[in-house]
Amino acid sequence: MIRFENVRKSYKKTTVLNNVNFEIEAGTFTVLIGPSGCGKTTSLKMINRLIEPDAGRILIKGEYIHSLDRIRLRRSIGYVIQQIGLFPNMTVEQNIAVVPKLLKYQPAQITDMVHELLAMVKMPYKDFAGKYPYQLSGGQQQRIGVLRALAASPPIILMDEPFAALDPMTRSSLQDEVKNLQQQLNKTIVFVTHDMDEALNLADKIIFLDKGNIVQMASPEEMLENPATNLIRSFMGKRIGGPDQPPEYAADFMRTNYHRVNKNKGIRECIESMDRNNVDSLLVVNDDKTYAGTVSLKTLKNSAKSGVFALKRKGSDGKLHHVITPHVTCERPTSFIDEEARVCFEKLLETDSRYVVVLNHDDTIAGIVTDTSVAKALADVFWSDEI
Repeated sequence: MIRFENVRKSYKKTTVLNNVNFEIEAGTFTVLIGPSGCGKTTSLKMINRLIEPDAGRILIKGEYIHSLDRIRLRRSIGYVIQQIGLFPNMTVEQNIAVVPKLLKYQPAQITDMVHELLAMVKMPYKDFAGKYPYQLSGGQQQRIGVLRALAASPPIILMDEPFAALDPMTRSSLQDEVKNLQQQLNKTIVFVTHDMDEALNLADKIIFLDKGNIVQMASPEEMLENPATNLIRSFMGKRIGGPDQPPEYAADFMRTNYHRVNKNKGIRECIESMDRNNVDSLLVVNDDKTYAGTVSLKTLKNSAKSGVFALKRKGSDGKLHHVITPHVTCERPTSFIDEEARVCFEKLLETDSRYVVVLNHDDTIAGIVTDTSVAKALADVFWSDEI
């Protein structure tokens, strides 16, 4: 599908790609990973000719891409970036329809396509098609960015660290959605990340680059079992070592995928977020990112029904919104990252709370400990050699 043949690229005296050779099969999910400056984003941008190589050839379906019209090539390849780049003056539907309109799709075709794509990410057409980007959460905006890349049904999708700016829970959810879309639609996705967890979760094949060279190209399983260099080992971290010690500190078995909101967020926005993500509470932070407490779905819904809101603040849309601040409580138990695991676990058992909030020493949130995360940590210790 995509083939690099002895591709080289330099900027002044710095070699970014050094005679790189690899092939990406059709319908696969390939992740490019490595340290900053390794050449992964340069490789990605060469596929749609945002960057031109100094030497070598790049082929798509056996055709040399430099013989193709650059604009037509780009319209046939989806592209998703971290900054999303939605047009703020366009609705969700108009943003998704940008490339199909350029390709002269019929209006009825476009409407049907937008209906279908929104349904795939559980954003109903009637609720979201007419909204503008500022009315969406970060995760919703990134979903629309992905759908826009899929809109004209291109065989290839390029994704350059698209989820790096999102909170861990939203990021995890989007990873699953993108993987499902890729398999469902049989797309060839080339994905750049610096996060090995993301690579292992998404990839059929991982291409690890360092200083412009491919140091290993393998499936996630193979790379976990046989990392080729110490650098790859460091990216893998403790994933490649058998856990021979039980968790010692709270940080050893906390979860980092949690939902966090600012204390000035609107009540209705938070209720929608909890309903959408199937959680019954949110962690709340102050403006300086320090932990402020938690807010529950039950409390907010009762407030919404009774009309007891107490405090309003101006939102990004310029309107006054009832905010969650008066409903934030500090009832959840907390631990610090270096608190003994046993003590943290006892806090979880001794309260009715479903989780313990783990804090860094500057009072910012590090993660949460749940009964599930405790069970997983213990399972990793006692049964990892049997899996």
